[in-house]
This record gives sequence, structure tokens and C-alpha cells, in this order.
Amino acid sequence: MNKYGLNLRIKPSKPIKRIPLPQVHGFGDDDDGDINQEIVRQATTKKNHRDVEEQHRKALEEDPTVFDYDGAYDKMKEAVIRPVLDDRQERKSKYIGPLKQKAKEREREHDIIFERKILKERSKDDHLFADKDKFVTGAYKRKLAEQAKWQEEERLRELREEKDDVTKKSDMTDFYFNLRKNVAFGAKTTELSKPVKQEEEATLGTSEKELGSASLPERGHICTEKATDQPLDDQIKQEDLVGTKSLEKDQIEERTLDAEKKREHHKRNEDAVAAAKERFMARKRAKVQ
Repeated sequence: MNKYGLNLRIKPSKPIKRIPLPQVHGFGDDDDGDINQEIVRQATTKKNHRDVEEQHRKALEEDPTVFDYDGAYDKMKEAVIRPVLDDRQERKSKYIGPLKQKAKEREREHDIIFERKILKERSKDDHLFADKDKFVTGAYKRKLAEQAKWQEEERLRELREEKDDVTKKSDMTDFYFNLRKNVAFGAKTTELSKPVKQEEEATLGTSEKELGSASLPERGHICTEKATDQPLDDQIKQEDLVGTKSLEKDQIEERTLDAEKKREHHKRNEDAVAAAKERFMARKRAKVQ
């Protein structure tokens, strides 16, 4: 039956330790057993050490970085640390660079306009200081040189842009000239095949000269040497010019043919209309009669 209320906890009884009885002299264990156990223990310990060293050596032979715990830890944490380092780096804006460049160009333009204004105002007073010495500092000279260089670069850039502007082209000469540089039309293959073709033509010319007369082999040889010594770039340019001229000639012929066809078609239409009118008038006269 359970008891309710304040119940004191009963401490568990501790077991009584018995004092070992002293062994009688002559009947106890010998010290030899303890020595043998120590020898066996040391032997097993040495064997375990040798096994561990052998495993360590084999592991290093297979992979020298097998015990590189610091490197492995750094690689594991690199994926976590790298985004933090990237965020700490300075983030450059995508549009601030061109804006700064444009601001520098405008500042240079304003400086040039201001210098011209100063020179114009000073030219009005040159007659007052004609007999005076003029001194120009080195910094001012460098500034004028930089301004002149920048103006020249801007002029060349504007000329290039105007030259490359397709809206201001009056003909298709540049287009046909640049076909040589277009890989889609076989630019590499044509550039490689042109020297071979020229060599074949040179050899054919020399063979014809040798067959025609036996007294002119040296002259044919000299001609072929001159033809082969001519720079390839000049030959390619000449061929390109010939190609562009032939293309322009073909275009002109096509335009003339189209114009002639249109005129013939128009003439045929006029002849057909005139014939129809004559037939109509003939029928009308026949009805009146």
C-alpha cells in the first residue's frame, strides 16, 4: 500500500568492503608472470607501431596529400569564403566608365574653346605689347601639345567613322572589295589558291616560249622570275580591282538588259493597243456601211 505525504528517502545501504586477507609467504603469484605479461604487451605495442608506420608509408606513396588536413579544410571552406571575399571587392558600375570618358572629352572641348577665346581677346591688344617679350611656361606648352594631339585623334576617328558609314556610300565598291576578307565566301581558300594558279600560269608561259623558239629560254626564265618575285599583296589587289570592275560591268549590262526588256514590253503593249483600236474602228466602219 502506497504512503502519501512527506516521505523521507531512505539511503541505500553500501556494500561492506572486505579487506583482502594477507597472502601467506610462499603461496602467492610469482613475479615471472608479471614480467612475461609486460614483455608480451611491449611486443604487441611495437608490432602495432610498425603496422601503423607501414600503412602511413603506403598511403603517402599512393597520395602525397593524403594527410594534408589543412589544405582539405581550406578547400571545403573555400566555397563558403569565396562569395564573402567577392562581396568585399569593389564593385564597378557598368555605366560610370563611359560617362567619365565623355565628361573628360567635354572638359577638353571647353578648355579648347576657352583658349581660343583668350587668344582672340589677346589678339586685339597685341599692338599695345608688340615690343614686349613673351614668356610661355613648359606646362602650358605641354597642355597645348596634348590638345593638338587629342584634336588630331578626334579628326582621324571622325574620318574613320565617316568612311565606315554605309549610309553615305554612293556605290558598292567597298562591299565587293571586302568580299576577299569574308570567310563565308572562301577568303582563306582563295588567298591560298591564288599563288598556285599564278605559278601554273607562269610555268605554262615558259613552256610555250620554249616550244615556240629555242633561242628564248633565258628570256622566259627571267619573265617567270619577275612574275614570281612580284609581291603577293599587289597581285591580290590587282585581282580584286579586276573582279570589282568585272562585277560592275556585269551589273551595268544587267541594268541595260532590264531597260531594253522594259522598252520592248512597253512597245509591245503600245502595238497591241494600236492594233485593237484599228480593229475596233474597222468594225465600227463596217456597221455604218
